[in-house]
Amino acid sequence: MSLTIKHLNSDASFLLTFQPIPCCPPCPDQQANSFKILLDPWLSGPSKVLNSRFSIVRHKFDACVRSLNELDEVDLVVISQSKSDHCHKETLTQLPRTGGKTLILAEPAAAKLIRGWNYFAPEKVITLPKFEESRPCKRSAIYRIPIPSAYRDGRPGEVTIASLAQKADLTRLHSAIGITYLPPVDEQVHEMTPPAAPSSSISHTTGDRALSLIHAPHGISYKTLRPYARSHLIPQEAFPLTALLHCFHRIQNSWYLGGNICSGLPGGIEVAQKLRAQVWISAHDGEKDVRGLANRNLVVQRFEREEVEKEVSPRGDKFPNSSGTEAVVLGVGEEMYLVHLPGNDDEYKRSYIGCTPIHVGIGENVAAGFRKNVARAQPHNLKCYNPRNSLVQQHLLC
Repeated sequence: MSLTIKHLNSDASFLLTFQPIPCCPPCPDQQANSFKILLDPWLSGPSKVLNSRFSIVRHKFDACVRSLNELDEVDLVVISQSKSDHCHKETLTQLPRTGGKTLILAEPAAAKLIRGWNYFAPEKVITLPKFEESRPCKRSAIYRIPIPSAYRDGRPGEVTIASLAQKADLTRLHSAIGITYLPPVDEQVHEMTPPAAPSSSISHTTGDRALSLIHAPHGISYKTLRPYARSHLIPQEAFPLTALLHCFHRIQNSWYLGGNICSGLPGGIEVAQKLRAQVWISAHDGEKDVRGLANRNLVVQRFEREEVEKEVSPRGDKFPNSSGTEAVVLGVGEEMYLVHLPGNDDEYKRSYIGCTPIHVGIGENVAAGFRKNVARAQPHNLKCYNPRNSLVQQHLLC
């Protein structure tokens, strides 16, 4: 199974494409079995808080698409918080009012805001309740979406979505969305595996685990994520974490205007370490034109990718018992392609598709259990980049 993460803007908008069968990288005509999730879309226009005098933010660089209509229809749009750079009315109202398969899942304040626009049909907007660890008399607040198998005797897959919010956070900025993806199992794999014991939940296939992702653009404490990891990621066989979308830069405002805005590298190290994230992708760190009274005292502490890598790479001493985390910065329109290799729960093959002339670098990651493949190509020249065209690259798929 595979996950493609595409950065749509220079902020926190990502397109996630999950697929049960790896194709390297996936081509436009090979998306039939994919499940697509759009995170916090903000494609054009400013983001305001109250009014433009108080706070107004604009992109310095255009998003890779100007409208949601330029994207293939997605299964879900997930909104992590109600601030306008995450819950952007001009962008979201490009979606159809009714019909289609796309649903909007939003944390409570964002869902209330969206319903207040009186634009979407009621059934299109779903509130994600705050996650709480499940107890004997109470189920955890996890939104589950079954994925039917293409085969009559196949097992269904499942996507789960959870909204996590940090306690005592007056700004409501330090929140996260947790996502897991378990692919459907086709007929052939089903026949080769022994019958599963009766269970009330979707069973997992031997040698296959769920992919998992945390989207925390402003950062979130590990203390907030720990119950989710303990009661959901581990039982779902979605641990270690596949990808962490989290800010690199630390942003501080005056205490009366919220204090910490983005926790950045200092706040993300423990999350990456404890969840054993395979990759940490920069989110909410792009250059923006920030103006208004609320932004006059902002202090930004910037951390480059190399600084993050130094802290979370296998060469660091903060990961004595794990293979470390790869730090990644995706430009606008760039995407990262992750393939889980069956037979090794911690083994992934990685590719990057970007905007520079084709260059392929291949080598073993110092972390045991990881293999790495980097490719950058002009999007207009990229019809279907297939590592099987290279004997060396083909070896990485074995």
